[in-house]
Amino acid sequence: MEEHLMLKDHRKSFQKFALVLVLANFFSSALLAQAGNSPTTAVDVTEQAAQIAKTADYEFMTDDNSAVTDMYNETSHEQNVSDAVTGSDMSAYTIVASDSTEIATTLTIDEFWAQQASMSKISEIGSGPVQLLDTHIGDILRLALLRNRTIIGSEQQVESANAGVIQARSAHGAKLTGNFRYTRVDDVANPLVGKDSRNTYLEVAQPLFLSGRDRAALGQARLGRSSASAGLVLTRQHVLLEATLRWLGWLFAGEAERVSQKDLELAKAHHGLVSTRYKHKQVSQFEVLRAEVRLAKASSDLRKQTNARELACLDLLNVLGLPENTPVTTQDRLQMIDLPVDLVNDASEALQLREDLRIKRLAVAIARQGISGARSENQPVVSLFGQSGVADPAAKSKTFSGESYWNAGVVANLTLGDGGMRKGKIKDAQARLAMAENALMQAIEQANIEIKQAYLNIETAKEVVAAQRQALKQAEEALRLAGVRYTNGLFTQVELFDAENAYLATRLQYLQAIFSYHQAYSSYRLATGQLGRTLLAQVTSK
Repeated sequence: MEEHLMLKDHRKSFQKFALVLVLANFFSSALLAQAGNSPTTAVDVTEQAAQIAKTADYEFMTDDNSAVTDMYNETSHEQNVSDAVTGSDMSAYTIVASDSTEIATTLTIDEFWAQQASMSKISEIGSGPVQLLDTHIGDILRLALLRNRTIIGSEQQVESANAGVIQARSAHGAKLTGNFRYTRVDDVANPLVGKDSRNTYLEVAQPLFLSGRDRAALGQARLGRSSASAGLVLTRQHVLLEATLRWLGWLFAGEAERVSQKDLELAKAHHGLVSTRYKHKQVSQFEVLRAEVRLAKASSDLRKQTNARELACLDLLNVLGLPENTPVTTQDRLQMIDLPVDLVNDASEALQLREDLRIKRLAVAIARQGISGARSENQPVVSLFGQSGVADPAAKSKTFSGESYWNAGVVANLTLGDGGMRKGKIKDAQARLAMAENALMQAIEQANIEIKQAYLNIETAKEVVAAQRQALKQAEEALRLAGVRYTNGLFTQVELFDAENAYLATRLQYLQAIFSYHQAYSSYRLATGQLGRTLLAQVTSK
C-alpha cells in the first residue's frame, strides 16, 4: 500500500515537471521569434533610405532615438546595454544598395558626347597650371589629344612627310645657281693676260624629261604623307583608348578604396561589439584578439588601396602629359552604361574606317610607285641650261680685259649599260609590292578577328555584370542575416567574418565586371575604327 502511494506521488511530480518544461519552451520560442522578426523594420527603413541615397555607393544609417534601426537587437537586458553603447558602430551593417548596381539609361555615342560637352570645363583652363577639379572623361580625352607627347611626335612625323613632298616636287623644277671662280698661276706665256683670272656667272637648269622618275618620286612622297596622316589619327585613337582605360582604372581604384573603407567600418563595428561583450563577460578574449587582427588587416588593406588609387592617378596624369602634383578630382562613379552595338554594320564600315588598314593600302600604292620608279632607271634624261656671267680676262676681248658673256644649250643623258642594276631594282620593287599586298590581306583578316573578339568580350562582360549584380544583392542579404544570427548567438564569429568577406569580395568582383565591360566596349570601338571620331572631328575643326 505504501509503495503504491509513493509511485502515485512520483507520477504527479513528473507531470508537474513536464508541464513546467513545456511552458519554458513556449516562452523561449516566443522570445526567439520576437528577436528574429525585429530586423524587418530595419530593412524597411533601409529600403526607404535607398530611394534617397541613389547617388551614394553605400551609406551607414543610424537612429539614436529608435532601437528598431539597429541591425543587432539583443534578447537579454545585458546585450541591450551593449547595443546602446555600440549602436552607432553596428550601423555599418546596414547596407544601402548603390546606383552602381543599376543600369543607366541606354545612350548612343552621340548622346554620350553631347552629355559630356554640356559638363565640359576645359574652356576654364587657362595658361597657368592645370587643375582638374570636378572633371569628367570628356575633358580628360580632350587634354590627352592636346598634350600627349606621343601625339606630338606623330604630328612631327606628318610635318616631315610634308617636307618630303616638297623635296620630291623640286625634282622637275628649275635650279638657279651662282658661281665664282678665281685662278692664279705662277707664270704665263703672254704677259698681257696676267697671272690672275676670274669668272663669275649665273646658271639655270630646267629638266625637260626625266622618264617618269620625278612623277614616281612625287607619288611616293604624297602617299607617304597620307600614310603619316593616317598614322596620326591612329595614334590619337590609341591615346584615347589608353586615356580611357587609365581613367576607368582610376575610378575603379577609387571604388576599391571605398570597398576597403567599408571593410574597415565593418571591422570597427565588430570590434566595438566584441569589446563591449567582453567587458560584460559574454565572449572570450580569443574573439577580442581575432577582432583586433581583422581590424589591423582592414586598416592595412585600406592603405594599400589608397596607394593604388594614387598610383592610378599618376598613370592618368602621365597620359595627359601633366605634372604629378596636378590636382584631380571628380564626382563620377564607375557605373554600368548599356551602350548599343551593331556588329553587322560596324564590321562592314570598319574596312574603310580603320586607319591601320588605310596605312596598309597606302603601302601597296607606294610599292606600285616604286615599280614605276625602278622602270624609269637608265631612261633618257633631257635638260635645258643657260649661263650668264663675266670673265676676266675674256677670251673674246682683244685687250684681255673683263667682259660679259652668255651661253645656252640642251643636255641629253642616256645610260647604255648598268650591269643589270635596273633589272634588279625592278625585281626588288615587285617583291615589295607582293609583300605589301600580303600584309594588307593579313591585316584585314586580323581586323575581322579583332572585331568579333571585341564583340564577344562585350557580350561576356554584360552577362558577368548581370550575374555579379544578382550575386551582390544576395551577398548583401546574407550579410544582413549573418549579423542578425550572430547577435542572437546562432552564428559564430568565423561565420560572420565569412559573410563579410563574401560581401566585400562580391562587390569588388561586380566593380571589376563593370570595368571589364567598359574596357571591352572601348576596344570594340577601336577595332571598328569608330573610337574618338566625334571628338577628333571637334578638335581638328578648331
